[in-house]
Amino acid sequence: MTELQRLAGALATDYLCGQWAPDPTEEHRARALSLSASADDGLDGLAAGGVITGEAIADMLRPHPDLASWRLAPVLRAYLTGDPHGQALVRDLLDAVAGHHRPPAGRYVRSPRPYDDGGPTVFLAGGITGCPDWQTRAALQLRSAGVTATILNPRRAEFPEGDPVVAREQIVWEYEHLACASVVLFWFCAESIQPIALYELGAHAARGATIVVGADPQYARRLDVVEQLRHARPDVEVHGSLTDTVRAAAALVTPYTASALG
Repeated sequence: MTELQRLAGALATDYLCGQWAPDPTEEHRARALSLSASADDGLDGLAAGGVITGEAIADMLRPHPDLASWRLAPVLRAYLTGDPHGQALVRDLLDAVAGHHRPPAGRYVRSPRPYDDGGPTVFLAGGITGCPDWQTRAALQLRSAGVTATILNPRRAEFPEGDPVVAREQIVWEYEHLACASVVLFWFCAESIQPIALYELGAHAARGATIVVGADPQYARRLDVVEQLRHARPDVEVHGSLTDTVRAAAALVTPYTASALG
């Protein structure tokens, strides 16, 4: 994990959990900065209009009495020399902050915390081991799209590799929460094959679950995913970007959310 991924991931998690919100001036400047953010190289930030430049960051971080306390400041200082995935995560965080989408309290649940409160949910299914933290990006994009349903994220903050007790606990958590999710969002990144995610896709496609599927154009088994779903679930489109996959999930979860709100 790069330094930018670490900084941005921690701040994004606190934002999604309702443990951090920018102060008014920080938020105002973040909104202006977001206007210059855009997708590049298939990483699909939601904002449009250009990349984040050093000049734009310098303007964001110009002197202010509270600048030292702004948690966005160290993230943005690391942005220009950061990795593409970390930069995409920063853009998604800025988009969420700029859109005035305050995450609903208690509606972001990460393994191993259980969720049994009822109400509409979106499960973020897909690779974890050997994959970038696409789940946090998807959660931010769902909030940017106005989704208020509970987001179920199987990616733990820490996972002790080689511990069979924790591995079994993780399997049970995923099995139970996948089974009760209103919408299951599958994303297959390009970095690994993700055999467990493929197994879960087959199982939940066969049972008729409400699923949304996306696979990176460079994902090694993309053709298999497309062709298998063409036969088993012709109603399911395989999207080619994380953003398109999230947007499709947001459209599907809206009826559940409206129903829950009466």
